[in-house]
Amino acid sequence: MGTIGSADALADVHAGDPYPVYERLRETEPVHLFRTGSYLLTRYTDCQRVLVERECFRAPGGHGPSGRTVHHPTPVLSRVMSSQNPPRHTRMRTAVARRFVEHVRRQQPWLSKLCDQLLEPLVETLRNGAADMTALAEAFPRDTIMHLLGLYPGDRDLVSMLVADIFPTSGPLPGQDRAGAAAMRMLIDYLQGEVVRRRRAPGDDLMSELVRAHTDCPEALPHDELISVLTGLIVAGYPQIAAGIETGVVLMMRHPDRAVFLDDPVGARLFVDEVLRYDAPVQFTPAPRIPTKAVVLSGVTIPAGAQVWPVLGAANRDPGVFSQPDEFRPGRDGSRHLSFGGGAHYCLGAELVYLEMSMLLRRLRHRLPDLAPAQPPCQRFGRLRGFTSVPVIRGER
Repeated sequence: MGTIGSADALADVHAGDPYPVYERLRETEPVHLFRTGSYLLTRYTDCQRVLVERECFRAPGGHGPSGRTVHHPTPVLSRVMSSQNPPRHTRMRTAVARRFVEHVRRQQPWLSKLCDQLLEPLVETLRNGAADMTALAEAFPRDTIMHLLGLYPGDRDLVSMLVADIFPTSGPLPGQDRAGAAAMRMLIDYLQGEVVRRRRAPGDDLMSELVRAHTDCPEALPHDELISVLTGLIVAGYPQIAAGIETGVVLMMRHPDRAVFLDDPVGARLFVDEVLRYDAPVQFTPAPRIPTKAVVLSGVTIPAGAQVWPVLGAANRDPGVFSQPDEFRPGRDGSRHLSFGGGAHYCLGAELVYLEMSMLLRRLRHRLPDLAPAQPPCQRFGRLRGFTSVPVIRGER
């Protein structure tokens, strides 16, 4: 096991198109030992097994198979829910899951109104020239999660800045730990202040309900876990959806014949599902899994206590599972993609992802059916995909 191409595999992934790298790894080295000592998995069956078998593959929070404390590979994110194991993970997820779903359902009329409000200035701008879709792609999911938590709209820039510094610290490639640690401290301080305000004057938002749950039964949701839940909702609450929207817009324009799926709600969900499979917004799990004993994956023995990273973007293009995986084909039959993870850590906000992406892409299709590229979009590389710019114009009408 060694390197791929001119540099190690992850450097290649972060420098350009990852899918040829994934293909070579799947065929020649599906269990790749990275220079940090971590193992990268690129085959669907291996990734799915690691995600689903909770007793054999643990999250990095808590203790390892020998009873020793496991050092989290990304300390900035060591406290969030995706890094935890039972009973802590179970307690945190139980506290938030039902409440989160209920708040999303109640806020759908508000979401619809927000979507239209954000589209109006875009439509106006495009009457006279070009516009960049990335601002809209970020604003919709960011403003949505802030509204669900009852955060002051004037704090948008602060939240965006902090999340932009925290997010790169996740994944197997060493990230911006210093900037991420400082941003995480600022975010926690910010949330501590918001929790105090909710105790004094609770509102009709998800954070207020979680604060009440903590007050009523602290042992069911201790204060540090409350803060961890809120932190995770913000950090994971919109960058992935924004990246998915950016990719969805680009694929709408590249495949106008398949954009017809967006003409009805059922088809729109199929379109979004294929966007998530074809070019997963998040290429790696946020935290590795740690084998509790030596395991064999694709003929390679991985020792207990090692860090194992399922590469979701690679698993979603595995030709052993998906027919013609490099083609964008909404409505395809077959296995479920792994973009939401799996098992106990299956993405809490999956339905919100489908809701937001379907809603915005459908309305773009309705309001701007002649949307066309103004210039080639600029791809984002690394754990988070999507685009750093998506310049568009109105085509011939």
